[in-house]
Amino acid sequence: MRRNAITSRFVAFVATAPSANTFPTQDKVLDFCKSQKLTPLQTENYFFACELAQELAPDERTHPVLVCDLLPGKINSGRKFEFQSDSPSWDKWHEYAEAEAQVYNLAYLTDDSFTIESDPLGIKPVYRVVTDEGTLIASSIADICSIAPALSKSLDRDALAQFLMMGYALGSRTFHKDLHRTNTGERLVWSKSEGLKLSRPRRYGVAGTIQSDTYLNAALSQVETTLNESLRRHCSGARKPINVALSGGFDSRILAAAMASQNYPIRTFTYGKWHHRELRTARRIAKSLNVEHAYLDYPLDNFYQRLQLFMSVVEGQSESKVTQVTNLLQIDTDPGTALVHGFLSDPIAGSHLTDWFPNDDLNNLDEVADRLVKILQPPKPQLELAQKILGFSFDLEDFKQEIRSELPPTEKAYQSAVLWDIEVRQRKLISPHLLMLGQKFDVIAPFYDREMLQTWISMPRAVLDKRYLQRQQLAHKFPELAKIPRDQETAPITPNLKNQLLLLLDTLARKAFIRLYGSITGYRPDSIWSLGQGMANKSQIQQMNASIRDGRELLEDTFDLQLDLSDEVRALIQASPDGGDYQTTRLVFQIVEYAKWIKALPVQN
Repeated sequence: MRRNAITSRFVAFVATAPSANTFPTQDKVLDFCKSQKLTPLQTENYFFACELAQELAPDERTHPVLVCDLLPGKINSGRKFEFQSDSPSWDKWHEYAEAEAQVYNLAYLTDDSFTIESDPLGIKPVYRVVTDEGTLIASSIADICSIAPALSKSLDRDALAQFLMMGYALGSRTFHKDLHRTNTGERLVWSKSEGLKLSRPRRYGVAGTIQSDTYLNAALSQVETTLNESLRRHCSGARKPINVALSGGFDSRILAAAMASQNYPIRTFTYGKWHHRELRTARRIAKSLNVEHAYLDYPLDNFYQRLQLFMSVVEGQSESKVTQVTNLLQIDTDPGTALVHGFLSDPIAGSHLTDWFPNDDLNNLDEVADRLVKILQPPKPQLELAQKILGFSFDLEDFKQEIRSELPPTEKAYQSAVLWDIEVRQRKLISPHLLMLGQKFDVIAPFYDREMLQTWISMPRAVLDKRYLQRQQLAHKFPELAKIPRDQETAPITPNLKNQLLLLLDTLARKAFIRLYGSITGYRPDSIWSLGQGMANKSQIQQMNASIRDGRELLEDTFDLQLDLSDEVRALIQASPDGGDYQTTRLVFQIVEYAKWIKALPVQN
């Protein structure tokens, strides 16, 4: 009989040559799991232990066992996650998990084998490292580095270069050369007879062809039906009322409108300062929908307040600007309450196509890779500063080839670009929102759905450029919301004299008072995004620069990394925020903070 085990943390180890003799790493794994109170579910041919959310009696730990690795908020939601079936079936397990959990790993343990598979993007990480003694697998970098601390010193310089360029590293890279994260759609299988095997059978693909003959009304109906079905799948078991993160953009307003029209009991929340256009736009949206709306204040030091959460959950592997979303943790509600997030709506609706590929002239994947390199690399001064700090030049041709190797084959080149954006940028840069919020909330991402992706990716590019179909969705299905401009745009989808006058008055008032307000309060007040950099005022800029200056010795000791922090380079770092380059300063600061975090990890002797 198959058993179910629910966890949010696991460690596994497979010796290179299992025998009666033990290895130092194996002993450290056993001691570490014991010290962390992780429950062993297998100790014979391989070792697997996890932190059980629901205790299993010893006689319930007999094999086979299906381990569901979930976020804490999902575990606390009250969903049962009983993957019952007469016979083991990965297809059935994934179908259930994608509907109920969305972000998950599944580990199937038998006496002499185990298999680990993730949600389509592998949002909840699984890390692995291969040593002479065996393979160590865990859901946390911290656990691996606590067991094998020497691994942390083996730095992947290419990953660091990519991080300073974009805020994340490509593919399976981490900051540590020998420590890899599973790829999207990857299956990890170990068996006593064949050892460890890796494959990618669950990677996103495009089935069918472009629906070039689809009329607008048919496309709108298809998108509406798919969204409503996704909401039904993911929200049916959620606690009510459902919280909705409402910004001034299109994604969250479409979600809020769809849920309100389907009579879901919802409450909407927006974070920011009183003058931020995002907040003022969200208030108008909530009023138009006649739904409850609350404003969450944005502390100027939110970046620093949430940095420890970011390090413990994201483990430094994405840029720390994503801490901005943790303002939603202020919502006064019990753990496990549902929170709806618009993750993936932007890229599947074509948000980047017009900016990245303005001329529909992509003939092959080489051209896609070449264009992506030009888009993703920072401006020349910023790139040169990053290279000076690290002391080596970035090989952009190798960078291009690495991107090219990950581009999935599709019918149209632009589809490959969209899928690459989803599998790499969205997975590394945006999905940490779900990980951090998932520590408290039952996070629901209706656009993170296979049917939703398939619907949008099969649309012709003409309806994706400038998010045309999404704009028409608002104009046709929610016309009142189409009169309210997107927070980053001045004109609404559907012009309306009354709304345009209100917008003009609001804009004049903001322009008249914001500069004065900023000079009095001493911080950059223009938008929510300005607060997410951790450099809202001069004292915070000085704090970051002091950390960078004082962290040089720490980086040498932790990673054997020698930063160029000469007077010239330090002057450039000091000046970069005033020059508009907030990224370089923040990312170098983050590397120092990551070194502090690694240094503070408990080491298993």
